[in-house]
Amino acid sequence: MDVKQLLGAIGAMLFKIILSAAIIIVAFKLAVSAYDFGFHLFADIPIDEVGSGRTVNVIISENQDSMEVGKMLEEKGLIRDAKMFYIQEMLSDYKNMITAGSYELNTEMSVEEMLATICSNAEAAEETE
Repeated sequence: MDVKQLLGAIGAMLFKIILSAAIIIVAFKLAVSAYDFGFHLFADIPIDEVGSGRTVNVIISENQDSMEVGKMLEEKGLIRDAKMFYIQEMLSDYKNMITAGSYELNTEMSVEEMLATICSNAEAAEETE
């Protein structure tokens, strides 16, 4: 085996090692991201702990969809991520039940509690039917 073949074999081996390491790193980062996404989706942790929250008045208009409501709640500091709010709303019992009105929400509330509050008018209407 001459030097040229030896260097080629070493180069090929180094390439395979680097490629394998890159695949492992990417897989690990994807797994961490998936776990983080699932945790925030299902853990439903409020922004503030009990006793340290602040109340915010929120006005929802007739033509706002859940993504727009999520963006407004994120801007007001009530939730961390509008997209996550949208997904949580779509997976909840309150899907497509957000009703227009003025609501007082608190940073101690979970997304589920906020949805229960801003969908309360729709639930009351369903119960009377």
